[in-house]
Amino acid sequence: MRRLDHLLAVGSLLLLVAEPSPAAGPLPFAGRVTAACDNVLGRVAPPATFEGGSPVTYTGSTTQAGWLVLDLPIAPGVFPGYSSVTITAANGDTVRFDNVGLLFAGTGEGVGTFTLTGGTGRFAGATGGGTFDAHIDLSAPTGQPMTVVLDGTVRY
Repeated sequence: MRRLDHLLAVGSLLLLVAEPSPAAGPLPFAGRVTAACDNVLGRVAPPATFEGGSPVTYTGSTTQAGWLVLDLPIAPGVFPGYSSVTITAANGDTVRFDNVGLLFAGTGEGVGTFTLTGGTGRFAGATGGGTFDAHIDLSAPTGQPMTVVLDGTVRY
């Protein structure tokens, strides 16, 4: 009987320290990423590109790279757009997501949603998404500073 008690105790401890499984439900996914953009209002050909990094939930320090395409304005200074981003974690694992939203050229603010589209390592098959709020300094012709706040969930 004691052996069974010990096995149950060890099993319970293992459950407490185990990493959450995808079946455990969505986990928070958030970050405040900084980057530098080129050619944001140059629009379609070529798309704007950006690189940067900052800590994002479950990744530690990161690097980030992506591209952005803006469509023709739907109102004065309001550009719909879409982008794709790859975040590389400190250990080399990646998580990818796509964005859709609006850029307000008068303020440099972009708002919209992101959808996780997978990754590598522990993020292989990652799903989830949320909202983003971006601020881009459009006064610089290149190397435009950008800050993006991500707020959502992830399953991996």
